[in-house]
Amino acid sequence: MHTLRLAPESLRRLLLLVSFAWALPLSAKAEKTAPLPVETFFAEPDIRGVQLSPDGKYVAFLTTLGWGKVGIALLDLTAPGKTPEALVSAKDENIKEFFWKGNDLIVYGGDVGGDESYSLRSISVAPPKNGGKRTVRALIESAAHTRGADFAGVYDLLRYDPDHILISGIRELGSRTGGIFRLNVRTGQRDPITSYDPAPDATDSSQVVDNRGVLRARTLLYRDRVIYEARSTPDSSYAKIGEFPSNKGSLPWDFLFFAADNETLYVLSTEQTDTPTLQTYNVRTKQWSEPLFHPDEGEIISLSTSYDRTKLYGVVYETDKVHIKYLDADRKKLHEMIDHSLPPGTVNSIASTSADEKTFVIASHSDRDPGTYYVLSLTYGRMVPLGRVMRNIDSKLMRPMEPIAFQARDGLTIHGYLTRPAGAEKGPVPLIINPHGGPYGPRDTWGFNPEVQLLANRGYAVLQVNYRGSGGYGVKFLQAGYHEWGGKMQDDLTDAVKWAIAQGITTADQVAIYGASYGGYATLAGLTFTPELYRCGINYVGVADLGPQVAPYKISSSPRAQIFASEQMGDDRTYLHDRSPVNFVQNIRVPLLNAYGYNDARVDIRQWKLLEPELKKYGKTYEIIIAGEEGHGFQNEAARLDFYHRMDAFLAKYFPVK
Repeated sequence: MHTLRLAPESLRRLLLLVSFAWALPLSAKAEKTAPLPVETFFAEPDIRGVQLSPDGKYVAFLTTLGWGKVGIALLDLTAPGKTPEALVSAKDENIKEFFWKGNDLIVYGGDVGGDESYSLRSISVAPPKNGGKRTVRALIESAAHTRGADFAGVYDLLRYDPDHILISGIRELGSRTGGIFRLNVRTGQRDPITSYDPAPDATDSSQVVDNRGVLRARTLLYRDRVIYEARSTPDSSYAKIGEFPSNKGSLPWDFLFFAADNETLYVLSTEQTDTPTLQTYNVRTKQWSEPLFHPDEGEIISLSTSYDRTKLYGVVYETDKVHIKYLDADRKKLHEMIDHSLPPGTVNSIASTSADEKTFVIASHSDRDPGTYYVLSLTYGRMVPLGRVMRNIDSKLMRPMEPIAFQARDGLTIHGYLTRPAGAEKGPVPLIINPHGGPYGPRDTWGFNPEVQLLANRGYAVLQVNYRGSGGYGVKFLQAGYHEWGGKMQDDLTDAVKWAIAQGITTADQVAIYGASYGGYATLAGLTFTPELYRCGINYVGVADLGPQVAPYKISSSPRAQIFASEQMGDDRTYLHDRSPVNFVQNIRVPLLNAYGYNDARVDIRQWKLLEPELKKYGKTYEIIIAGEEGHGFQNEAARLDFYHRMDAFLAKYFPVK
């Protein structure tokens, strides 16, 4: 295992090499700025998802390669001065992720038309011989290609196996045999390692593999209880290590991954604490460790380990911002060196590392800057910029995101973020409240948000609220949002508006609401249940009628889906009627912009087909965008830009900044 030992000279050279990269100030006295083009904020990023090959010789990243599609570029770090080459120029699927398998193969995946039916392919990194083309192998074909016949998804990347990954789904095209399979990414061969349980009381099973790809621990969720099991050796049977009531689907243990010894399992536990505590469980000795870390506030979101998982470097947790608690002195020194070398006010993290931990990709960003990637070489003691995420973003023209907190009407503390436009210090400004999607588990976070920055550039203050039910604030806060669609979760948004008015941020006649997914539902709920609050609303892929939304979960054989329906969302007939905005469209007083993807797998287009007749029936002012080849949020650049241009024009028409 590599231990960091940087000489002072190496540190000096590092500081010199990167100092030129952040000459722009991160703060400036802001007056109202001219409107920037929508494309500045929503054109495809120039670089993202950067990953090193295990040997550290290559770096690959997602980028735009034309046609409004995402492609993969490859850069040879051993050839100074060489420019990146287009490795994958996909024209059909939306590439959402890729990963290295060995040093010579990249596997990439995405969907077609936004339907969330996955495709998976591999491509050789080695330059083709005699001017030929690189070999692309189809591993999983999406429903758009095969009418749903080849269902599968990535289950585990098997990081230490250069030839295989684990997938969950069906055995092969046309097969009814389902389970978890070991997929050879070089040949396409699938070998079953487990099958789905066909029994009537079948459970949802979340399984964890050790570093050799052997299933060693699992969580079995029944309708009324959850059982945890582990295997002491790769060849032994599963043995129960814990059983608990289902607690409305909030699980007391979360199995993360195995350390290098394939016995030590990292676990996040809320058995004794409201927010997760990090511990380990040894599957051989059946012993629990003492708590390794529990933040005073916020929640643990990930762990930082050595590449080979022999050492735990630190714990990443989030409060109003992301922090890391280092448990390793050398890694802490490295991070401090990186922080001192990059702009003040940025959040810097190791995005990727070579297997020998001598080469790193560093990601640096802030609330006003989408970020820059750097390549750090400990061998040569230097760090050089690789590229800016969005080169057309000028951080001096962006606005800071301020963490805020207020008391809801029942005394619960609600957190969020406020972004004010330039010149807001002169008095109240128009406000747009922007509830996030989910609702259970996701949350708004501190960082660069192109939607927020577009709206601030247009002169609006933006208030993002982590209403009850949001993740990051403990089990009790999460469960406080259960059965509260259109109820207390909506009250939190209403209370946020009243707080902003009381603080002098805005006035009662200058508030609008915009959200996507659950945020789209919250927009419709806001306009129907509290119509006096808002000047206009924007509903992006939002639920209008709770009944059709919850129905598939109610009839599912999955305990997890059943728990979501009855314990979390709520499935009582009266509740579903009274909390569905479609039944109260007559209350809407203001213009409404709507946007839906025809292939949306989460909020079916039927939601719009139920809502539109009611809008027409009551003569409401509305606009609609339906993207035929998009799903739950518009992924292709052309569709995305069209939506934000329409939103921009809608606000200028119905909610102008004076």
